[in-house]
Amino acid sequence: MIQLGFFLISAEEICGYRKEAAVEITSSVGEKKFFFTGIAETDAEHEKGLMYCKEMEKNQGLFFIFEEEKPHFFWMKNTLIELAVIFIDRDFNVVAVRRGVPLSKTTLPSIKPVKFVLEVNWEAGKSVLPGDRIKLKML
Repeated sequence: MIQLGFFLISAEEICGYRKEAAVEITSSVGEKKFFFTGIAETDAEHEKGLMYCKEMEKNQGLFFIFEEEKPHFFWMKNTLIELAVIFIDRDFNVVAVRRGVPLSKTTLPSIKPVKFVLEVNWEAGKSVLPGDRIKLKML
């Protein structure tokens, strides 16, 4: 019974973030991917990101919301899992996808201005391409 209770609690969190949103990604050929995400919208949450997260389910991630649309840069310092860093403009179009290598201090630039970023496991997000569309639904 204790294990079941622990499972229920951990299922509601994604690496320390409450599960707050559902994200749908639609490719140019109509294929869809779905993720449950936490939301990072404060400076402290932006800085922390998924640092120290040891594992994350393939259908989970973290959705970053920024105040202004501009070029943003990410890095993988203290991030233990390989990530797809998906850069999204204000119209919810994917503009770039970068592969985040665990513990790397190399910056991952958006190149173009973005308002949002989605981080998911690399294997789940590597097929996302610029031009794919994002829908975000708060839970």
